[in-house]
Amino acid sequence: MATRQTRGRQRIPIQQIENRNDMYATFSKRRLGLYKKASELSTLCGVDIGIILFSPTDNPYSFSHPSMESVIGRYRNPNHPTNNNSQLIDAPSRDRIKELNQQLDEILEMKDQLKEKDKQLDEIDRTHSKGWWEEVAVESLDASDVKQWTTWFEALNARVDRQIGETTIARALAPQDQPYSP
Repeated sequence: MATRQTRGRQRIPIQQIENRNDMYATFSKRRLGLYKKASELSTLCGVDIGIILFSPTDNPYSFSHPSMESVIGRYRNPNHPTNNNSQLIDAPSRDRIKELNQQLDEILEMKDQLKEKDKQLDEIDRTHSKGWWEEVAVESLDASDVKQWTTWFEALNARVDRQIGETTIARALAPQDQPYSP
């Protein structure tokens, strides 16, 4: 199967896109990129930010942190100090966002660990010698062999289930502040 060659990252002339379908696709991609940059700016620098966009089809889109009301209020009254009420309202939002960002970081770390473990398992699978049961063609088995194999695999499945249960219990009983290591 031939792979499709792309133009890669190239400088494009900054002018209005004439093709409507290309314009809609570009708007969607650039809008998401703009939101990502705004979120990073807000997280890294601790700034309040608000973006309002209207698509080529006149659909409104917005992004704000911590809320659009607080950003617009600060914009309308730049010399007016923020009142305690808005800070009290925004504080839970900021805390929730911080908590969600921490959860996201943990999930991404777990994802990276799982990818690494998957690579290791793939390498082991490529290099390990096959067991006798992996080399036997299933089609060559008769009824008694199938019964015997079924019994073996059911016993193996029961042992695996028992080990999973023991591991789950051990994790539940492990101290919460330290990661579980078998």
